[in-house]
Amino acid sequence: MMKGLTASRTRKIALCGILAALTTGLLYLCCMTPLDLTAVMASALITTLCVIEAGSGYAWIFGAVTATLAVLILPDKLYAIEYALFGAAYPILKGYIERLPKIPAFIIKIAMMDLMLLGCLLLAKFVFLAGDDYYSLEFLTMLIGTAMFVLFDFTLTKCISFYVKILRKKLKIK
Repeated sequence: MMKGLTASRTRKIALCGILAALTTGLLYLCCMTPLDLTAVMASALITTLCVIEAGSGYAWIFGAVTATLAVLILPDKLYAIEYALFGAAYPILKGYIERLPKIPAFIIKIAMMDLMLLGCLLLAKFVFLAGDDYYSLEFLTMLIGTAMFVLFDFTLTKCISFYVKILRKKLKIK
């Protein structure tokens, strides 16, 4: 029995390592292009795969490792923080939040997203001293950010459903 348990842990650790390398490479390749936020969203899908296949405990370690690597390696530190919040932490928290009834879960997700977006905007403006035009603290910025987050959350949910219900069966993953 111990041998099976060790094999399972080894498989999960190896999977997390491969996914961490993929995530870090994707973030690095896309950080200086117009695809930077697209890479963060694609990385959220990778984090979700880690949650599904390895469990949330391994996913938290995966998120911490990839976020640390992003901060150390990526030239744009604000981009690394965006990844840490939206690409690493949110997909893990999503699983916990969606165990609640739909309306409270939706309210918590929107509130959490608005806090993360506000944190990114404040960091950009006061810590990283980014230009005022791009990182303004206007109502419109928060409104558009919230709308994009709802679209992102919906898309992530559909991708999770597709992976679990169709792709996982076709790939014969146990």
